[in-house]
Amino acid sequence: MRTNRFEIFSTSIAQLIKSVQYLKGQKMAQYGLKGTNALCLCQILESDGGLSATELARQGEIDKAQVSRCMAELMERGFVYRDDQNGRRYKQKYRLTPTGLTVAEDVNACIQEIQNAVSKNIPASDLDIFYKTLYKLCDNFAELIENRE
Repeated sequence: MRTNRFEIFSTSIAQLIKSVQYLKGQKMAQYGLKGTNALCLCQILESDGGLSATELARQGEIDKAQVSRCMAELMERGFVYRDDQNGRRYKQKYRLTPTGLTVAEDVNACIQEIQNAVSKNIPASDLDIFYKTLYKLCDNFAELIENRE
């Protein structure tokens, strides 16, 4: 059994990432979309009144250029539209079309099913501690990187 915590942590995180990407990829393949598309669709679904590109980038912690490409693809596919009020495009909100709403709800339901399946038999209190610890580890890694730059 491995006793090096960093080795256990890094290999476990890598395994989780592969599993999440695989499961997300299966669902998104049904719609011919990518993982970033799922993230943006679900963020807009959960928002109240749509989100701007800046808000999507900040909430999803992804590059604004990537958000721009993603939203262009989603608009082209008819899943979202930009609410260009008074002909202004800057800082306008992206909103779901009826088709986009159906897809976003389906993706969101799939994510919920996966979350329920992988957290079965784990008490809610343990999950709370796990996520608090995970967030703290992320913060600590970010701080370590910042201090080394």
